[in-house]
Amino acid sequence: MRATSAGTLAATHVTVVHGTHPVLADVSLVVGARARIGIVGPNGVGKSTLLRVLAGLELPEAGVVDRAPPTLTVGYLPQEVMGVDDESLLAYVARRTGVAAASAALDEATAALETDPDAMERHADALQRFLDLGGDDLESRAAEVCADVGLGDATRLQQPLTAMSGGQRARAGLAAILLSRFDVLLLDEPTNDLDFAGLELLER
Repeated sequence: MRATSAGTLAATHVTVVHGTHPVLADVSLVVGARARIGIVGPNGVGKSTLLRVLAGLELPEAGVVDRAPPTLTVGYLPQEVMGVDDESLLAYVARRTGVAAASAALDEATAALETDPDAMERHADALQRFLDLGGDDLESRAAEVCADVGLGDATRLQQPLTAMSGGQRARAGLAAILLSRFDVLLLDEPTNDLDFAGLELLER
């Protein structure tokens, strides 16, 4: 996981139980500004679960996860790079970088302006989040980054992710990492299926 200078992500006394199996027990962790932290351990000890809890994708049975400031953006890239139905490479990248969700929120906030004069602040916040995540120039940046990671020219952006090979999907995941502008980025085994060139890009 890596963080910018924008804030802090902290887990305090987190406990997670799957069924009757305790996966995490009283775990505390702080991801400070500019930190790069590796979580190492054998399979099945709860590394992925911890990342999902930190990302807000799974709620713990006990303990809390705090973001400071509350507007801190947190991104999560899972082990497996999977598309949704016929999702294109560009749509996948937009989803994984948070731009798709930010765009939808901006559309809703824009529509609210037509009926609610008091929605200006909501709209301003939604617009700022969209811009902070790089939504205004995502497509042009995606074309450049996808070429850099070996996925070909801009026409590849419209290809369904499900039509790509395992190696190409790994490079798509790498592209999403390189394009993301989250304050904190959580990566679950990001080196899987990457060649040496991809590993070099990831380490920069």
